[in-house]
Amino acid sequence: MPISYKKVAILFIVFSTFVRLLISYFLEFGNDEVYYWLYAKYPAISHFDHPPMVGFFIQFFTGNLFFESEFFIRLAAIIPASLSMYCIYLIGTFLKNSATGFLAVILYNLNFYGFIISGTFILPDSPMVFFWLISFFLFLQLLPKNPDEINNNIKLFFAFFFLGCAIYSKYQAVYLLFAVVLFVIFFNSKWLKSKAFYLGLLFPFIAIFLIFYWNYSNDFISFKFHNNRVSIFSLNFNKQSFFREILGQIVYTNPYVFFVIVVALLNIKKRNIDSDYNAFFLLTSIPLIVTTIYLSLFKNTLPHWSGISYLTLIPLGAAQLVNKNRIEKKLLIFFAVLSLIFMVGLFVINSGFLIPKITSLKIEEQGRKDVFMDLYGWKQTSEKVNNILEKENLTHLPIVSKGWFPTAHIDYYIARPNKMNVFALGNLPEIHKYYWINKCRFDKDFKEALYITDSRNFTNPEDILSDFKIQKPIDTIPVIREKNTVKNVFIYLIKKD
Repeated sequence: MPISYKKVAILFIVFSTFVRLLISYFLEFGNDEVYYWLYAKYPAISHFDHPPMVGFFIQFFTGNLFFESEFFIRLAAIIPASLSMYCIYLIGTFLKNSATGFLAVILYNLNFYGFIISGTFILPDSPMVFFWLISFFLFLQLLPKNPDEINNNIKLFFAFFFLGCAIYSKYQAVYLLFAVVLFVIFFNSKWLKSKAFYLGLLFPFIAIFLIFYWNYSNDFISFKFHNNRVSIFSLNFNKQSFFREILGQIVYTNPYVFFVIVVALLNIKKRNIDSDYNAFFLLTSIPLIVTTIYLSLFKNTLPHWSGISYLTLIPLGAAQLVNKNRIEKKLLIFFAVLSLIFMVGLFVINSGFLIPKITSLKIEEQGRKDVFMDLYGWKQTSEKVNNILEKENLTHLPIVSKGWFPTAHIDYYIARPNKMNVFALGNLPEIHKYYWINKCRFDKDFKEALYITDSRNFTNPEDILSDFKIQKPIDTIPVIREKNTVKNVFIYLIKKD
């Protein structure tokens, strides 16, 4: 009996979803994730760092924050990622056959960016990947055709609508818009005579307008911020950033998946695939990869910026592998091993097992060299700090902290359960969205507050709180893992007079 690759692909996606749900349930928020929770708590038509779609997704999957645990908030990444995997299956099937689609799903799950970064952690990438892949699949079916062959333009409008949603999720999705325009100009200019094509363009331009309007209303602050991060022209060669970006792209993609994609690109003309389809794959993927590598020559970049490009190329990699002997079985074993590694990693983070004990001579620096501490200890901190606040009857006071991290963690794990307000100290690049949150929460000056900081990001209140003459230490909270103190949290009572 022939294999139903569609059924097997769906079963595999269900299993992948279960694994990611487990990770989500037992892992605390990282710095970025807990920060994007603020997008849902304080929605707007755009934000300082990114467009707002990730906040809307969190609102939807949590019932407007009615269910506010890490598990439910991360559903906004996990469920869309599962749908994205099925979309990859459809792209692979359309490109060649259902076996290719199934292999594409496996490769997607072997891709660390697809499985963890955008598929488990709640980041702007989560909705962007979902909308990008749907839009890409629709355009792949439509753009190589003659517009006269399209009897119903609904699919075209949906392609542009989802493209607009992708742009409204993360700026990188503009590259998909460029790819569509370039493909039409150079490969199928008949679309330039189509009224439906121009009507469809309204959707991404509406998204761009909303982002532009918010920036216009806020002194174009988001554009200025990103311009400082990704300056196009510079004479300062950043060798460390360049090699880190190259290595990061390979690691985030998974070295094996990266190798498969590179081989597929080198042999792209040998594959029995329509040249127009190949062209659209390349136009949607290569420019963003090249751009991030170029930017890394001069500025510090992050490897996941180009992660969507490698996900888009995965069906080409699957087409490269599809005829190899027993390849599905080998890749499934590979995924099973990786899943086990993820589970072991989860256990290591939460238990401290096998992590070398790193002690500091200063309690104010404990945990700074422990890379896992961003994902551990905040629930314990919440319980211990909340007990002190209730015992000392201090929950009526606002909390002051420096920088957007660890302020967002303090906001979610300490202030939220007690319905306390948090004020972030620092300039705009240091506090990000808290620049606007501060204005929402505090109409008047407060004369008494709690100052909370931790040993991973310790700042002495004497250095930044000169207006508060009284700075009384209340307690130092040790965060324990495997009977060892891995971090300290400091609580001060501060008063202006």
